Order: sequence, then C-alpha cells, then structure tokens
Amino acid sequence: MTQEVAILGGLFNAFLWGSWAAVLKKLDNYPLDAFFLGLYIFSFALVWMIALVLLGEELFKEMAQAWRERPALMIVALIAGGTFVIGVRITLTVFTSVGLSVTAPIQTFMSLIVGTSLAAFVGGRPAALSPFDLMTACLLLFAAAMATVWARIVRDRSLFAPAASQLRDVAGATSRRMIAKNIILVAPASAIITAYPLGLAYSLRAPGRDYGLTPLAFMTVLATGSLIGALLTSGAVLTIRRQWPTFLRAGWNKHRYSLIAASAHYGGNIINAFATGALTAAVSWPIGTTSYLWTYIWGLIIGEFKGAPRKSYLLIATGALLYVAGILYLRWALLRSA
Repeated sequence: MTQEVAILGGLFNAFLWGSWAAVLKKLDNYPLDAFFLGLYIFSFALVWMIALVLLGEELFKEMAQAWRERPALMIVALIAGGTFVIGVRITLTVFTSVGLSVTAPIQTFMSLIVGTSLAAFVGGRPAALSPFDLMTACLLLFAAAMATVWARIVRDRSLFAPAASQLRDVAGATSRRMIAKNIILVAPASAIITAYPLGLAYSLRAPGRDYGLTPLAFMTVLATGSLIGALLTSGAVLTIRRQWPTFLRAGWNKHRYSLIAASAHYGGNIINAFATGALTAAVSWPIGTTSYLWTYIWGLIIGEFKGAPRKSYLLIATGALLYVAGILYLRWALLRSA
C-alpha cells in the first residue's frame, strides 16, 4: 500500500470513527451498557468472519507462529483491545454527564499528543519524518480540535446560558462538583484509550520492523480483547442493575444500532490497521483523530447547531481548515524528506 492510499484510508477510517456514536441518539431508554456490549459482540463476529473468509487457515498458522516466536505480540494486542474499550466506556459516561465541550480538550490532548508520542516511542516513525514535523502536524490537528470545541461552547453560551442562569443559585455548587468529578475521570480514561495506538505500535507489522502481526490477524486478537473488556465493564453493569433480560430480549430494532456502530467502529479499525502497516502508528494515529471533525459535522446535520451564532459556524469551518492543513503538512513532510 502506498503512502497516498494509506493516508486516504486513514481519513476514511476517521470518518467511520467519528460517525458510529451518532446512533446513541436513537437508543431512547435502551441501556447504554446493553448497546455497548452488543457493539463489541458484533465487532468480534464481524472481524473474525472477515479474517476467516480472507485468510482461512493461514490466520491460525500466523497466530501459532507468533505465539511460538514472540508471544508478547499476541498478549499486548489482547490487552490493548480490552483496555481501550474500558476507556471508551468511561468516556461515554462522562460525555453523557457533562458534555463534549468540558472534556474534549483533555481527551484530545491525551489522545493526539500523548498517544502519538507513545506510539512513536514504541513503534518508531518513518525515517523520512522528523520529530519536529510530526509534532507540528499534531499541533495543527490539536488546534483544529480546539476550534471545534470552542464552536460548541459558543453555541451553548448563546442557546442555553439564559436558562442556566435561572438555575445557577440552586444547582451551581452541585454542578461544579459534578464537572470536577467528571474531569478527573476523563484524564485517566483518555490515557487508557491510548492503549489502542500502543497496541498497534507494538504488535502490528509496520515499516522498519521485520516482525509483527499482519493487519487482520492483529485485529482478530484486538477484537477478542475488546469483547473481554466489554464483558468486564458493561457486562458487570448489566448484572448489577439486573438488566440482562433487557439486553437478551431486545429485538432487531435495538440490536441493529449495535451492528451499525460495530461496522463503523471496527470497520474503521481494520482500515486503520492496514494504514498503520504502511505509515506506522505514529502517523496513522494522528490522521485518525480527524474523527473529531466528523462528530461536529454530524451535529450540524442533525440540527444541534440550529440557532447558534455565526461565530460557531466560523469556528467549525476554521477547525476543518486546520485539519486539512495538518494532513497536508504531514504529507508534505513525508514527501520533502523522502
């Protein structure tokens, strides 16, 4: 796969990553943990089905060889799959509680800056790409994310500030405590999610490394770990709240949302794995963070910014331009140094 194709693939997987959570709006009273568990059950089934159809018995031969020669490749991929799912689940809880604008700066910093740095340290980066160029691209992407976050803040201040002011005296202290509590939660949750790029960087075969799992073999192990992580988190919650009957008796009307989300979520993961095989995790991961832009585009489509001031739209447009600038700079740096 050429770098151009890998970058385009990375941008498409970012679209998928930024789109799957849109189905949360359709859940109504269906428990979030029931949806979440279904998401990773379908993800596990889809990944294994694709891998078995395309690789057949070669999949198991590769796994057996990896286990004999470098068992850490399998173990790290499995742990990464289970760990990042726990971070995603905590993050969804925080977002539902206090909103994206409060927590996004922390998550974006941890995911983009810290995640990319760790991926580069563990898995390396293309020899043609200097650390300065990589960090410059990441800073442009971080600025883009912050522009879109500020767009939501401007919208909230315009549309919801009058109503909020009426409740400030009654619920202000409680709200501040809740926000502080959730901000404390989002930092470790965002750090946990960086297990995903770390797993890619360590276990996936990439440029400059003559060992590692191929993309589909890696994804089957990752998806298995994700299912285990979902069972340990959402499965435990369903048990404590006695909501297993709700999950087991839910019909296609509810489970279809888990299937749609799984197709986008792990479909994006598969594409990202192939892109990483051509670019390294240090490059594919920041490209994937353009998923934040699609979150806001979907917000525009479903009317979340209806009635928002013009400044909100200008900030989203600015964020989009900065995302494009970051990707173009990254590609220019790879070409210039080649």
